Amino acid sequence: MILESSSDSDGHIIDRFGRPFTIMRISITHDCNFKCFFCHMEGEDPSSKSYLTPEEIGMVAEAASRLGVRRFKITGGEPTIRRDLPEIIKEIKEKGRAEDISMTTNGVLLRNMATKLREAGLDRVNISLHSLDPEKFYQITGTKLMDRVLEGVDAAISAGFKQIKINMVILKNFNEDDVWRLIDFVRGKKIVLQLIELHPVGEGRKIFTRFHTFLDDVEEKLSKISKMRIRKELHNRPIYYLEGGGAVEIVRPVKNPIFCAACTRIRLTADGYLKPCLVRNDNLVSIKEILRMDIDRERKIEMLIEALLIANSRREPSAYWRIGEEFEREVHRYLGNGALADGTRRIRISIPKKPQPNIRFVDMPIPIALNSTATARVNTGYKYKIEDLL
Repeated sequence: MILESSSDSDGHIIDRFGRPFTIMRISITHDCNFKCFFCHMEGEDPSSKSYLTPEEIGMVAEAASRLGVRRFKITGGEPTIRRDLPEIIKEIKEKGRAEDISMTTNGVLLRNMATKLREAGLDRVNISLHSLDPEKFYQITGTKLMDRVLEGVDAAISAGFKQIKINMVILKNFNEDDVWRLIDFVRGKKIVLQLIELHPVGEGRKIFTRFHTFLDDVEEKLSKISKMRIRKELHNRPIYYLEGGGAVEIVRPVKNPIFCAACTRIRLTADGYLKPCLVRNDNLVSIKEILRMDIDRERKIEMLIEALLIANSRREPSAYWRIGEEFEREVHRYLGNGALADGTRRIRISIPKKPQPNIRFVDMPIPIALNSTATARVNTGYKYKIEDLL
């Protein structure tokens, strides 16, 4: 049984909160050659080492593409550790009919791989670089390979990727002084710096209280020296364009309902689960059994589509909040009255007059499990309850 699903004007399926599924984030390994003490590991179990093959990843990408997905991001662990990475990229490109493939990496192996990955079909790359100070770099990563990472950045530029981003996680009283050095770094190379608020996920949960800081002060200074716009297709993120070239993008997931309200992702874990949300593991959908069943490929694709619809039905904002003056200020700060000039809503949220959860209660049937033959069991008339946890 294939589940019915609504779609938006672009043909993407939407969840019960009106959010489209437009991006698949694909983890291909839990292994890494760095030891960053705040790594969130994509919210996955790093002890699992049973990974999907390039062909299996290609089948999942094809199933997603039949639901309108054309954008894919490869993550890990460290993706460049896998020797079959070019093959994985080709599978996603061809089977998933991908229009955009990006990858997160620590960059240490890019020096000798960037051109090959670009030729395989990789369009964009995000390189983690949390400090330009060698000692801080060592304390963060457990390696003294910062020069190799900088060579990787130059190799990526030479390879001609459509976009290169530097990912920097901000750590209170540790690397905050590096922000402006990295801003000068990306300005000189005309690339993008992503300033990322520490996530309380994975290893980040253990050190969150000590190292988390909000990015308001940095944003305030950026607003005075650059032009800002909102990337509504990516969690409504603000991006500041620097004079002379380069840009700074702000990723603020903590206590930020605007972030969750614009999530458009489903994740594929390295060990074969569909994961509707970074911070949850209680709503996963296992698909490894489907991928390794002794049936023809087309039937597998059909069953994977069914599993993706199940995962989409389980998507929901991970944190619930009160709508009050603080949230209103946040919305108006970035979005004015929340609408474009033509009246089109920028974000899929509303601001009620009285403080209350801003997600509507809806009654609809949902799938609750895959049985042994990977078909959907449906519990009709289930009541979705949104709890205010604050």
